[in-house]
Amino acid sequence: MKTKVVFVTNKMIMGGIEKALISMLEQIPKDRYDVSLFVVHPKGELIDKIPSHVHVKSIFDNRERIASMVWNYTKRGKFLSAFNVILSSVLLKWGSISEFEKFGYYSKIRNIDEAHYDLAISYSSPITLPLVFVANNINAKKKIAWIHNDVSDLANPIHSRLVRKLRKYFEIYDYIFCVSHHAFRKFTGVFQDLPNDISVFYNILDKKKMELMSMEDGSYNDQFKGIRILTVGRLSKEKGQDIIPSVLSKLLSNGYNVRWYCIGEGPIRLQLEENIKEYNLVNNLILLGTKDNPFPYIKECDLYIQPSRHEAYCITVAEARAFCKPIIITNTGASEQIANKKTGLIVGFDDNQIYEAIKRLLDDQLLKEKLIKNLSAETVDTINEMEKFYRIVEKIS
Repeated sequence: MKTKVVFVTNKMIMGGIEKALISMLEQIPKDRYDVSLFVVHPKGELIDKIPSHVHVKSIFDNRERIASMVWNYTKRGKFLSAFNVILSSVLLKWGSISEFEKFGYYSKIRNIDEAHYDLAISYSSPITLPLVFVANNINAKKKIAWIHNDVSDLANPIHSRLVRKLRKYFEIYDYIFCVSHHAFRKFTGVFQDLPNDISVFYNILDKKKMELMSMEDGSYNDQFKGIRILTVGRLSKEKGQDIIPSVLSKLLSNGYNVRWYCIGEGPIRLQLEENIKEYNLVNNLILLGTKDNPFPYIKECDLYIQPSRHEAYCITVAEARAFCKPIIITNTGASEQIANKKTGLIVGFDDNQIYEAIKRLLDDQLLKEKLIKNLSAETVDTINEMEKFYRIVEKIS
């Protein structure tokens, strides 16, 4: 019999978490595993990228009417379940409750999944519905929670109540995987002495697949002859693209022939468009939008820069490493992915520091060549991480 595994995630937009999940699903042998994926929000650019053998189900899109659920519970004599559905619905509509408390009520207005799985995985950042849903609504021999974020903000005393609630959910899980050592340190610092088996599991990166995809059509398609700088990621405050206009303006003012491209969409796009006009960067800061295949762009850029305010692990930095691109990153959790001055440059989140790092790489060809040479000697393919997953399955069997 095949091992039954279910993943639960929030959405399938073009993001690092979602791309890592797709890579993982592609690696799981379909002849040995029966894999399901439950998605809270069923839309997104990566929905069509889910492997065909994976059974996809939306948690809420086709939900039963509340009245129907109450009636079904009542006629089966499950009066407490019927009451919980009614109470949860009322509180969700009119109650003054926190965002995380809402997740608990959402899980109560969904039936417990009747299937029995060998392994159930909450594959999403910690403060999300999947963490609650896997704990409350799925029957499985073992459960895994995946931590993709830096949770250090939760160390603030104002979040002590939320931490206590999260802790109760984490204690239900058998294993907790953190996507980097940085994420591991921050998580274990906030949630001390959990009984779970907690370890690092790097996001899956398939270098051969990336190289093949980089040969497909679609790249900059312009005649620009200068230096191409690339940043890939959701346009958001966390990813730090709002610092780019001031840095780029300074580069241009000092005579550097550069053009900066951003791949991604997000909440600060309008702000960036206003900044482009304010700094007169219409021809030099190009917002490319979301790209299903960013690898031709990464392959053909001259510098890759990740100006994030927060990162636990940055999959786009890993992708740039795979293509041996000179990299500049800010001092976040992603900084463990490169060696400073050996495979990239690490700076603070500061427009002058980022400017000076770019200037240094543009002026120092020997340093640039050194970074490329050192990157070419590294192994960035992380498919072997799947062995950690298979070992857990072996323990269950």
